[in-house]
Amino acid sequence: MSTTETPEVRLTTTSNGVRVVTQKIPNMQSAAIGIRIDSSTRNEAPDCGGASHFIEHLLFKGTPTRTADQIMDEMNSIGARANAYTSQEEVFYYAIALASIIPATYDILADMFVNAVMPEEEVEKERGVVLQEILMNQDTPSRFIYNQFHQGFWNGHPLGNPILGIADTISSITRDRLMEHKQAHYLANATIVSVAGNIEHEQAVEQTERVLGALRAGTLPVNKPEPDWRIPVAQNAHYTRPMEQTLFYMGYPIPPAGNEHRHKLSVFNQILGSGMTSRLFREVRERRSLAYTVYSMMSSYTDSAGLLIYAGTSADRAQEAIDVSHAEVMRFRTETVTDDVLAAAKEQIRCARLMALDDCETQVRRISNTTSLLGFPETVGASLEAIAAVTADDVRDMAELLFANAVPHVESVGPGDGPGLPR
Repeated sequence: MSTTETPEVRLTTTSNGVRVVTQKIPNMQSAAIGIRIDSSTRNEAPDCGGASHFIEHLLFKGTPTRTADQIMDEMNSIGARANAYTSQEEVFYYAIALASIIPATYDILADMFVNAVMPEEEVEKERGVVLQEILMNQDTPSRFIYNQFHQGFWNGHPLGNPILGIADTISSITRDRLMEHKQAHYLANATIVSVAGNIEHEQAVEQTERVLGALRAGTLPVNKPEPDWRIPVAQNAHYTRPMEQTLFYMGYPIPPAGNEHRHKLSVFNQILGSGMTSRLFREVRERRSLAYTVYSMMSSYTDSAGLLIYAGTSADRAQEAIDVSHAEVMRFRTETVTDDVLAAAKEQIRCARLMALDDCETQVRRISNTTSLLGFPETVGASLEAIAAVTADDVRDMAELLFANAVPHVESVGPGDGPGLPR
């Protein structure tokens, strides 16, 4: 495959509404398969906080034909690796194996997805595991401040619900309530099956009709914010802890996933805070020695999104790091990036996306995400064409549109009173 060729992506909807998206990558030994449910933390009822993540754990705990040990033993015996994760808008079950083994791997994943029995004794065991996970996140400053920032930035929006839930809810939720939640949310029309590697689309569709045909379609419970809700910018919070450093996140509202500016934002983010040539790295770390780690990223969802900046620094320099980081965002409004900087950023994106084609796990997530968030499985080639078309004026004009008079939301953890908003 040349550097200008990218794999074909195909999408088919089965008779009961499951979307099957495949990306055929010839000459690869490995392949990956994922089953995504397009409902998660944001759609939980108040008495079910953390249920999506809890259920993710429990799907590995047995079906009528396989015990928990048998599920993992079967995966192990065929050389497959299975895992899962929960985010604000999805739960994703996936496995990586040799391409020839994917059908057998899919059978096991589908059995878990459709037929999980969640035995009472396993619910109690896993309840303890999730409670320990909550404590671990509380005790890990980088995880703690990310979770606190996320809840604060999306305060009043269902995206602000904590993925793990809270200890009181996890301690009290029953098996029956978890089963009710699964039945209400694990619907055929909310399910996306993605496969990437040296596989055939028709085979994936046929197997999906067979192994997920029992899923019913229905109306997915969806939580939405109040019509006048806005991201709470120009606010800050600090959590005092006896630490050596202050860790902070600062965030700016940007348009949600699928917006017309998404490719310009990718270039903007690359220049701002991605890698060792980024403006944040050079100004915050290289020139001022304010931090070892500093970067920016985009958190994009169906109806909201944010540009986030993270850094860790000594308490007496945290305010300076925030001020400098904010100034770098604002600089895009007044200074047009040079042709060399723009070309390098676009080349970094191009090479990263082409090299990622060698990683079937990355691709199986990518085609699932774009199918869900954009409504279609965007190809790597199409995204690169859009990136190539971005101009320096596009980046400046977009920055002026999105960040004029912007004041971020800031949350931090560390010693003392903590930093405030940028000055």
